[in-house]
Amino acid sequence: MTKPTTKDWRNLPIERWNVTTFTEYLRDKHKEMFGIEYVPYRSWRVEQGLLGNLIGTRAKPQTEDKALVKRFIDEAFSEYRPNPKYPGVSFGWCWTYKKPTWQRVKAEYLAEQKAGEQAEEETQGNVGKLDMDDVLDWL
Repeated sequence: MTKPTTKDWRNLPIERWNVTTFTEYLRDKHKEMFGIEYVPYRSWRVEQGLLGNLIGTRAKPQTEDKALVKRFIDEAFSEYRPNPKYPGVSFGWCWTYKKPTWQRVKAEYLAEQKAGEQAEEETQGNVGKLDMDDVLDWL
């Protein structure tokens, strides 16, 4: 079996996504949702720079989780209502003009992360503890 390339976002775990993977995802998602080719905000260099600032590159540290960035893209694209003058959208436009969406998605994501951590801590805290009712039921 061959390893998926960085362009193959469907078969690559999100942890391994890079700017190229996100670019391909944006192209495919845009075509699927809006039926037209994706056009970057200002230029590909600007668009990929915005993504690189968030997910990190070889030269830049990662500042946001890749799953969070993908969730933002999905949410911003689903909220966008195309019209004859603006039939499509771009990541750069979303990043510039959809900050409330980013804040909402990030708050939800962080709350989910915290709830997951708390559930894991509770599970680990209960390992090895016997509940007397369970013991009596077993006997």
